[in-house]
Amino acid sequence: MNVDILKQRAKAFDYVFDAIVVTDLQGFIIDWNKGSETLYGYSKEQAIGQPVNMLHVPGDTEHITSEVISAVENQGKWTGEIRMLHKDGHIGWIESMCVPIYGENYQMVGALGINRDITKRKKETERLEHLAHYDQLTKVPNRYLLLDRLTHLITQSKRNNYKFALVFIDVDKFKLINDTKGHLFGDQVLMEIALRLKKSIRNSDTVARFGGDEFVILFESISNKNDVSIMIETLTQELKTELIVNGINIEINCSIGIAIFPDDGTTIDTLIATADKAMYKTKE
Repeated sequence: MNVDILKQRAKAFDYVFDAIVVTDLQGFIIDWNKGSETLYGYSKEQAIGQPVNMLHVPGDTEHITSEVISAVENQGKWTGEIRMLHKDGHIGWIESMCVPIYGENYQMVGALGINRDITKRKKETERLEHLAHYDQLTKVPNRYLLLDRLTHLITQSKRNNYKFALVFIDVDKFKLINDTKGHLFGDQVLMEIALRLKKSIRNSDTVARFGGDEFVILFESISNKNDVSIMIETLTQELKTELIVNGINIEINCSIGIAIFPDDGTTIDTLIATADKAMYKTKE
């Protein structure tokens, strides 16, 4: 009887463009509209009788299920954005709403999910976020993302009594490279330097382009200045290796300045000013 009630209420949904999935209390699919066939790739015959979890990305099911059950029981519905798994294996994103279905005597007999494909919107949002947070030439974090990470790192380091290092790196005589070889050549030099810096750091560290020919590295969770010295030596050796750009050998020298949290400062402005001052002192 309960299944019949659910099926009767689901008939109208074949005329809805959104993907409608109806399940029983055990989480098995008992009805499925044309929108679901389009979204997930399964025909109605293939979907009915299968667990709704087959539409979830492996690893997501547990937290989705607990979230949905809690929201439906306490608020009468659940809404959210979740990943979906298509029949052919590709992963997309959906905007989903789940509401309970009640039968006789106001007893819950199942659930109805209304799902809409937002994969394109999600990808566009991610693309715009990447543009906002990453340098488009070197592909490393930009100043905005660096300052955001630095803010979080200061908070975390204060809470856990950690030290970290902020390292300023400036490419010596880079203007001369631009003036004599051209800006496209200079851009390729910056791209190669960024690659070498990324090779020289740990996964937990950050290398960012601060602007122009300046880069900043955040070395997280260090014990003392000796730790930084060892890392800087590795970094310096990597940068000293001769660059070949467009078949032209070029020698790169960089000036480096270091600030240690909390020894040299406990604020963003103080740490940046200290490292910047130390960097320019090495140029003298």
